[in-house]
Parts: sequence; C-alpha cells; structure tokens
Amino acid sequence: MPTVKETMKRLAIAFTARDIMIPRRELVCAESESEAEVVSQTNPDFSIIPIRRKGKVGGYFERDTHSVKEIALSDLISDGTSLLNLVDIFKDRQFCFILSHRQIAGYVHFSDLNHHLVKLTFYVILEALERKLLNSIQREDDADYLHRNLDPRRFEQIAKQYKRHGDAARNLFNYLNISDILQLAVKANKVRMDSETIRAAKRFRDGAAHPSLNLVANYHEVKKLVTVKRECLRILGRA
Repeated sequence: MPTVKETMKRLAIAFTARDIMIPRRELVCAESESEAEVVSQTNPDFSIIPIRRKGKVGGYFERDTHSVKEIALSDLISDGTSLLNLVDIFKDRQFCFILSHRQIAGYVHFSDLNHHLVKLTFYVILEALERKLLNSIQREDDADYLHRNLDPRRFEQIAKQYKRHGDAARNLFNYLNISDILQLAVKANKVRMDSETIRAAKRFRDGAAHPSLNLVANYHEVKKLVTVKRECLRILGRA
C-alpha cells in the first residue's frame, strides 16, 4: 500500500492546470479593445474578456476596472502547474492564463477550483488527515472518552446515531466527523490547529465529498483553502 507521502506526490503530478482550464478555442474573446467592453456587457458572468489580435490572445478587458491590460509574465502559469500549487497561486490573484509551448493555451479562474478533479484532490488529502488523526485518538473506552471530551450536545447526537444502528454500529468513533476528530486531536495534544481552521476543514471536507456543493463559494474562501491545505500537508508530512 502506498504511503501518504507517495500518494501526495502522485496527486501533485497527476492533475494539473491543463486538466481544468478553459481551452483557448472555448474562450469568449473580443477582436479589439473597443469590442471588449461590449462583449463584457453581454457576458456579465465573466470578469475577464481576452482580446485576440491576429488570432493570438495578447490582452484582456477587466470588467471591474473597465480597463484593458496587456498580458504580463505575472498573468501566466505553465500548463503543468499542479492543482495543489494552483491553489497557492490563487491566494494572490483571481485568474491566470495558461502557457503551453510558448503560446496561450487557455484560462483558469479561481472558481475553477470547484472542478471535480480539484475536489477529488482535496477529498484525498482531507480523508488521509482524518484517518491519521482518528487512529491517533481511538480508544476502547469510546463512550466514556467521547462523553468527557466532546461538547455534550454533539455527544448526544452521536450517541443517538449509534443507538439507531444497533448491532451494525461498531463503536462511537465511527460517527465522528472531521471537525470532531480535529478538536479531539488538539485536545489530546496530537496536533495544533485553531478553531477557525478546523471549521474551514469541515466546510471543505463537505464540499469535496458532495457533488452538489462547491469547494469555494467565493474568492475569500480561497485563502482559507490555502491555510487548510498547508495545515493538512504539515500534519501528514509527519506520517
């Protein structure tokens, strides 16, 4: 069975910006600077309208500032950029153009972090974290331990779930979510993590696991995702 470290390495090279970008042929473009604002008005969901000159994308119209900019080196990333690294890139900017073979091959926006491949990547990371920490806190006296260390209302919820399943329920630890596990691990001095990051980890775990939910609902959540990723890899790196 591959180790957590080996799995992380595979994830880092398996899925890249190329897999989630909008290809150049599918971009809604303007053919001139004057046309770009009109195209932007008719496509209100797009914050950026690329400008194509003589068949090549060289600039873009920015809806929020109503300005035209040339594509700079800082706007470009390689098509081989891993999805894990892409998250860090989006911490400082909301979009990038994808460079492949010295030409622009596509475009990626922070909202593309809701792509199923990104969600799969974070599901694997968060599930690995959950499994590692659960193994570190599990005990035979599950009822007494959880009763002492969980919020009383949360313990009551878990106990009711456990009772409903009867003989099919193995132990109370099976009913913990990632937030419960992280809080218990912090209390047991197994890890260090603040309450805001724990809440964010629970939110991203739910978003990664459910097809109908987004991983990030807005740009503000990208920075939280960066923090959760960093903390997960820090803890898993000690495995």
